[in-house]
Amino acid sequence: MSGFIIEGGIYFLILFTPFAFGGVELWAQGVLQIVTGIIVAAWIWNRSGRPAQGPQRLPQRVMWVTIALFVAFVCFQLIPLPPAWIQKLSPGTYDLYAGSLPGYAQGEDFSAARLPAWLLERQATHLAEVAGTGDAAQLPEATPGAGGFPARASSWRSLTIYPFETWQRLKLLLCFAGLYAVTTSWFSRKERLNRLLAMTVFSGFALSLLGIIQKLTWNGKLLWIREGTYGNVFGPYVNRNSYAAFAGTVLPLAVCMAFGAMRRVEQGRQGALSRLLLWVFMTVTIAGGIFYSLSRGGILTAVLSLALVAGLLLYYGRGARDLAVLGLMGLAAAGFLVWLGPEQVIERLGTLSGGQGIPSMEARMAAWGRTTDLMASSPVVGTGLGTFRFSFMRFAPPGEGWWTEAHDEYLELLCDTGAIGGLLFVAGFASWLMLVWHPSWFRDRSDRFAFMGGVAGIAGLLIHSTVSSNMQVPANGLLLTLLGAALVCLVDGQSTKKRGRARGDGAMTA
Repeated sequence: MSGFIIEGGIYFLILFTPFAFGGVELWAQGVLQIVTGIIVAAWIWNRSGRPAQGPQRLPQRVMWVTIALFVAFVCFQLIPLPPAWIQKLSPGTYDLYAGSLPGYAQGEDFSAARLPAWLLERQATHLAEVAGTGDAAQLPEATPGAGGFPARASSWRSLTIYPFETWQRLKLLLCFAGLYAVTTSWFSRKERLNRLLAMTVFSGFALSLLGIIQKLTWNGKLLWIREGTYGNVFGPYVNRNSYAAFAGTVLPLAVCMAFGAMRRVEQGRQGALSRLLLWVFMTVTIAGGIFYSLSRGGILTAVLSLALVAGLLLYYGRGARDLAVLGLMGLAAAGFLVWLGPEQVIERLGTLSGGQGIPSMEARMAAWGRTTDLMASSPVVGTGLGTFRFSFMRFAPPGEGWWTEAHDEYLELLCDTGAIGGLLFVAGFASWLMLVWHPSWFRDRSDRFAFMGGVAGIAGLLIHSTVSSNMQVPANGLLLTLLGAALVCLVDGQSTKKRGRARGDGAMTA
């Protein structure tokens, strides 16, 4: 029963989160958190009473330590601290509080009765500076009271400027950590892992097919029923770049699953041909969806990830025929686009040389330049996990749109968590990379196709995240978590086989 809950729950999340508008709304995140809690509880129940597994490898332990430290650091961002501490740890946050709360700079508690007079005094001083006079301008006398504000509040404030949003991101982070632990443990068996990867590809296929149908029959409403102002919608995603990041991560995996099915056809296994045709159809649909979404970043990263697949094919040998098959799948995807209508795709790709679009690459680069001022204001601890959309308002030029994302996942992480968060991320990613980057272990092994697809998909997502904030979408973060854990399972499986072969050789030698 517990196994059914674990696998069924994870499969549900793989399908639910992308179709629930990417899981960006609070109700969808609530469902994600509840289901994750049930999955983790079932996994703990399943493991109770069983002998403990062997010791983890050093990179695995280092990665879990960095995750724990990052969680502890985010919790520290949520703890109220006195003004003197805030000033030392995060000068930018201190300046924001001092300019927004009467008496904060003096270490005094907030009083709503003082707020109107304090605001008028600040305005009078500002008008005097504009007029070039030394005397403050005369403004009407303030009336006591401040509707909507608490009567009194402590001067102790948190390092994060918006604790609610930081707490929401922390809960998601804990969910992903729990799902990673469950996946690396439960899906260590090959048949379970194959089901997980197949369900992941099916999710990307269904999402792409829905997006294509919706675009062909667009009536101005999301999923044909939800009204709103939508400019770049594709399927249930209101941002085509976020969809392309999800589908682009799944695409290399679908391609490699087709290669695996092709090998089974060569071996004469029953039912292998029908599976091969199914994987090819899914691959063509996903590729067509990425191009039809008109996401330039998604198209480019999909091409780069497939180029990585081609490189790994050459590395493992028999590359000429496999590359020819990959080319045939590309031609099939091109034919699919011709049937859909390629005019918009060609026009969109033609803008790459000029960096046109909204927001254009020039606008993004200008915004990235201004994020340096934000990072300099709170270089060590940042402004709080998930607070970029609020903290960046102080640094955006007047008259420009409100940037809710940095359009660069790594810059946004540095803005939110500072140097401490950045260093912990690098340490955690490096330790995970040490766990999974063993391509030589898969030479002449059937699992190499799953390994190739997972590596290329994750690499594409990480590259795409340099020009888009993909991981801000919970569905994409979930996909990254599950694929990252699946790669660890694949490598651990090969490591176990290598140790078994080494023991067998030793016995024969003896």
